[in-house]
Amino acid sequence: MHKIKMTTAKLQTIIVVLLALVILSAPFITGVQAASGQSNEPSSAQIDQYIQAQMAKQNIVGMSVAIVQNGEVAYLKGFGAASIKRKTEVTPQTIFDLASCSKSFTAMATLLLWNDGLIDLDQPVKHYIPEFQLADAAVSDTITVRELLNQTSGIPGNVSEPLAFQKSSKADHSDPMELLVAAMKKIYTDRQPGTSFEYTNLNYCLLGALVERVSGESFDDFVQQRILTPLGMTNSSMDPEVAAGMDRADGHQMMLGKVITRNVPIYTSAQPAGWVMSSAVDMAKWLLVNMNDGQLNGQQVIPARVVEQMQTPAVNLVENGDEASYGMGWFVGKTGDGEPVIWHGGDTPNFLSEMIILPDRNLGVVMLVNSQTSRDAHSVALGIAGLFMGSTLKLPASPWWASWAEIDHIALIAIILALVLILGLIPYLWWQWRVINSYQRREPVPSPVRKTMKIWPFVLPLTPWVFLALIAAAAYIIAQTLFGFNLFLTLVRFGSFAPPSVMIAAITILISILLWMIALTVTGYLRVVARARS
Repeated sequence: MHKIKMTTAKLQTIIVVLLALVILSAPFITGVQAASGQSNEPSSAQIDQYIQAQMAKQNIVGMSVAIVQNGEVAYLKGFGAASIKRKTEVTPQTIFDLASCSKSFTAMATLLLWNDGLIDLDQPVKHYIPEFQLADAAVSDTITVRELLNQTSGIPGNVSEPLAFQKSSKADHSDPMELLVAAMKKIYTDRQPGTSFEYTNLNYCLLGALVERVSGESFDDFVQQRILTPLGMTNSSMDPEVAAGMDRADGHQMMLGKVITRNVPIYTSAQPAGWVMSSAVDMAKWLLVNMNDGQLNGQQVIPARVVEQMQTPAVNLVENGDEASYGMGWFVGKTGDGEPVIWHGGDTPNFLSEMIILPDRNLGVVMLVNSQTSRDAHSVALGIAGLFMGSTLKLPASPWWASWAEIDHIALIAIILALVLILGLIPYLWWQWRVINSYQRREPVPSPVRKTMKIWPFVLPLTPWVFLALIAAAAYIIAQTLFGFNLFLTLVRFGSFAPPSVMIAAITILISILLWMIALTVTGYLRVVARARS
């Protein structure tokens, strides 16, 4: 019994000592775990190294990056050139075109009016813009504000996109937003409104017109007063001239494989879909507001329910086999590991952008780029987020041919093919010369048919021109009738946006076609005459 008591006492002593050791070592263990956790996150130097390597690999001209984490700006830096032509450098204050990341601003502007009680999201657009009408009036009467925000209106993308770019006339001082609404009468929906997702800039351009109509202010002024100013986004603007005086970066494109400085015209009617202009320092604030239920620096600058509406999945979609959802100005989905992710990217002909929020990590990344020189540039933002995740982040992406850099490559191929066609005239003309000579060496043979052939020297050579005119007329009529835009005016406007190589390719192709038309006409005439005389 005495031994049992002694054994029990020893066990109690051992347990007490072990507990003491655990308690005393707890701070050390926690510290090691914390240090281990911190070591898994990239240092500023590692982020710098990754960005610089990717910029060199992808021929990116200039980039500005902001990373926010746990309610604070964790990283903010500019890289490369703001303008190759002006030889200026990118800083966190340099202003970039936000491209389709602008849609989140337009969604917020619309929802602020909803929060004010001035808009019912489930009311038809026609309730606020009575003249809004599509080609099918009955369908247009049913399209709601919510369906514009969710990209489920049924208004087609791609082929109808040219209608987003409306320019006021100096003669009648017409308003671009009013012209945009009027142009909708030419559009047919390609699906029942509210049934499925189809991304189109026209939805958000129309929301810009809606904001103007309901607020009584221009879209620019409303966004400035209700969003940019309250958030303290002083290095942002809706006005290109104002932005130019605030260190706005030049855009850049590829021209036959070479990077050039290239700025493109900005259309007021398209600003709600793609031309809000901002900087990394301001976009850090934008991320913080969207990550913290509308709060910034401890103040509620945007109503929480506005942010909640924007980030609530509303419609499912599949992009290149990848599943996701769309809210209002934001895509919503999950990473390959099942982690929630909210994002939106954007491209203009000479800028691109990407915003990524990982709610579970309280992490946000924004990347602004002033060049369209690589089809994979968006992957840099995903790679930055991946540095924090310790794994590769993959999000739905546009197809390879949708890249402006790839369009330059396609234009180069078209130029080469057009030059091959022009060179093909040499053997053709040589062959025709031999055929015509063979006719001339023949002995004339009297024939009653010769009188009827007098018209052929004029009719037959004109056949290629008639055929070309019919093709051009058919293309114009189809574009005007089915899609509602002037084909030739659209081609001219596209030339002002696209890499210069596209215009060079178009001119080269046109020259090759004209040379072949002339060759066919002349040789056709000479052949008919020579044959008639033989």
